[in-house]
Parts: sequence; C-alpha cells; structure tokens
Amino acid sequence: MISRLIYYAVFPLYVVFVMYSSITLDKSLNSPMLIGAGLLLILSMFSDLRYPKKIVLFSILQYALLFVFHYYSQLNWCYSLYIILLSKVLYPIKRMYISIAVGFGTILLYTSARLTYMDVTKYNFLAVISDFLTSLAVVFIIQYIIKTEREKNQLIEQIERETTFYQSEKLKVMGELAAGMAHEIRNPLTTIKGFLQLSKSQNYTIKPWYDLLWNEVERMTELTGEFLEFSKPRITCYNVSPMHDCLQKVISLTEAEARILGHQILYTEFSKDLLVHMDADKMVQVFVNLVKNALEAMNEPGKVTIRLYSSKGWVHVVLTDTGKGIRQADIKKIFDPFYTTKQTGTGLGLSISQKIVQDHGGKLDVTSTEGQGTSFTIRLPLKPLTAAKGA
Repeated sequence: MISRLIYYAVFPLYVVFVMYSSITLDKSLNSPMLIGAGLLLILSMFSDLRYPKKIVLFSILQYALLFVFHYYSQLNWCYSLYIILLSKVLYPIKRMYISIAVGFGTILLYTSARLTYMDVTKYNFLAVISDFLTSLAVVFIIQYIIKTEREKNQLIEQIERETTFYQSEKLKVMGELAAGMAHEIRNPLTTIKGFLQLSKSQNYTIKPWYDLLWNEVERMTELTGEFLEFSKPRITCYNVSPMHDCLQKVISLTEAEARILGHQILYTEFSKDLLVHMDADKMVQVFVNLVKNALEAMNEPGKVTIRLYSSKGWVHVVLTDTGKGIRQADIKKIFDPFYTTKQTGTGLGLSISQKIVQDHGGKLDVTSTEGQGTSFTIRLPLKPLTAAKGA
C-alpha cells in the first residue's frame, strides 16, 4: 500500500514540483518539451498497471522519459525521481548482482543528464562517486525491504495454507469419527438382529438371551458415549482376565449369525488358565469384528476355527476361516483406514482392531491363501498366574 502511494501519488506530485520549479527559476531549456516529457512520464507510471506483462518495456520507457525530463529541467532535484523509479524497477528482481547493475545504470543515466548542464570539476567528479555509492546503499536497502516484505507475504500465505489444511483435517477427522461410530455400532445391532431373526424363524423365546441382548445395547450406548465424548477420551479399564472367558463371550455373540449364514464356529484348542492384562470389552470388540469378517468371507457353508494357546510368554489367539482368502497385493493394505473390498464396508474395522491390540502391547498378524482361507493371529503378553494372584 505504501509503495503504491509513493509510485502513484508522491512521484507524480514530485514531477509537477520539478516542472514548476524549473520553469519558475528559469532553468528549463524548453518548457513545452519539459511539460510534455513530465506528463508522459506520469502517464507511463499509471499505464504499466494495465499491462503487467510488459513491465520491462515500460521501465525502459520510463527511464528514457525521465532522462529527457531531467535534461530539459536542468535540476539536480530529479535525483529523487531516479531513486523512486529505481525502487519500483528493483521490486521484481531477486538476484543481487542484477539489482546492483540496475542501480549503477540508473545513476549513470542521472549523471549523464546532469553533466549536460554542469561543468566537469573535481567537486562534480566526487559528487558522481558519491551518487554511485548512494545507489549501492539504496539497492541494498531496497533489497532488504523487498526481502522482508516477501518473507512477510510468504508467512501470511503459509498461515493461510495451514489454516485451510487444519480445517480440512478437522473435516476429515469428523468423517472418520462418524464412519467409525457407524461401524462399531453396527456390530451390536447385527448381533441383536441375528438373535431376533433366529427366534422368529424357530419360534424361540428370547428370554434366555435377555442379559446378552441387554449387554449389547449397553455396549452400543457406551460406544455412542465414547464417540460423543471424544474430547474426553474414555478411561480404559484394564484387568487381569482369562482369555478363554473373553472368547466364550465372543462365540455367544456371533454363533447365532453364523448359524443363519450356514457356518460353524469351532473352538478347538484352548486353556482356561491363560491370563491377560486387558480391557475385556475392547478385546471382545476386536474378536467379534474378526469373526464377522470371517463369516462374510465364506460364500459357501464353512468353518471359523478358534485356537488359544501360549508360547514363550505370549498368549496366541488364532482365527482361521475357510473363505475365499485375500490377495497378496491386498494383505499390506487391509489395516489401512478406509481400505475395504466390501461394498458396504467402511474399512475401519481392522484398523481399529489393530490399534486396540497395539494399545494392549500386542500384535495382529494375518496370513492368507487365495481359495483356501485366511488366518488372523493376535499375540498378547501373558500374565503369569502367580503375578495375577499377587496383584
């Protein structure tokens, strides 16, 4: 804003002032030529705004008009006009050596015009050297100002970009939150739906499963509260619990759906004494998700086999299905958020499950063979029985 004020207000006023002074002091060689050159110079300063791509051509024209104006004015006061024009020309130039060359060229032009009406004396010679040194200082000052202004503009642009990025990330997180909430609530709903369908088709009473259905409703309520209170994360309840009990609950929650789809869930190998320091509800969430994925992966009646064993201080839970398997190219992607091959999937189930397992200090691995099935292995630290009793 200040630079525009100097170029398009101060500069024209100064040109008019020099014209008036030269004519009043009777210094002008030719008043009509002086006035004509001055008006064209002012006009050229405003015209380059309309033709920004021809800034170099207009700069050359302005220097030529200023030289003519200076020549006919016969006044050293034109020096200020040269400096203003120099600052305008230097603004788009980034390289210092080019700026210095333009500065020296500007002062050379000024000196050439001045020598037309001043004698070549020792004083004037030293004045010329002073002018060149002054131009050098002006170049450095202007370059410093321009650099500072550029850095300020870059900082403003960076802040604007970061603000835009931050807003975009907030929207992304909100989308992930909404998708995750829908995904996690859908599992309990599917369980309840499965029990109701089974009861209706077999004329069963659901009374024996009241507690189980009620627990699923409670889990949905808890999940909803957890997402709604996202700014106040839920405190995870870690306790030392038998992994066998956790898997028994998972089988109870998924067996009805498996029967409806014509599949079997086989719990073939287990030990009741394998203890894990865990949030049981979170681990149930992980295993239910894996079992449901296995059931959906089998187009024909198949089996989901669950094995529980320990090895070298770790508890291993292996879930194997007889489904279509996963392509090797997709195995590395299945834990990525939102990656899914299902038409109705969100792609969050496995990424959430992996995060829960990692929070428990464990690891979730997968192996698969196309056409034969997939095996997920969850490894969690084993809690020794003696340590559990001591706690």
